[in-house]
Amino acid sequence: RSFTGNRVPRVKPEQAKKLMDSLSTATGKRLVWACHDCSEGGIGVAVAEMAFAGGLGATIHLKAVPLGELIERDDYILFSESNSRFLVEVAPENRDKFEEIMGDNSVAVIGEVTEAEVLEIYGLKESKIAAVSLSELKEAWQRPLRW
Repeated sequence: RSFTGNRVPRVKPEQAKKLMDSLSTATGKRLVWACHDCSEGGIGVAVAEMAFAGGLGATIHLKAVPLGELIERDDYILFSESNSRFLVEVAPENRDKFEEIMGDNSVAVIGEVTEAEVLEIYGLKESKIAAVSLSELKEAWQRPLRW
């Protein structure tokens, strides 16, 4: 049989520990405002849930997302689930210190928090592929939980 996907993300224990130790140090120094794993729904779900919690929007650029392999589809980058991968909110003035602490861990600025209650996503070709209000996203997220 032939299956599409069918590859479970593998954790590299040494690399994961190094990342989590660095992230813990940055958090302890109060450089991290918010952090969310990308294990259930990938970056797309993580950024939406962070936006719900803070009541703020975000602009995300998929072209800036570090990838372990060549991926040419926006939806794969947006929704791929990953172990030991985090979406971290850091104030612009703390970026240099955060990156210093993270060292040679894979880190990238992929977007920014906005005052507008909208999630905007720009794809690999830098065209806008989504602009959805937080209220619309939150309704879609909560709807299946209602009986």
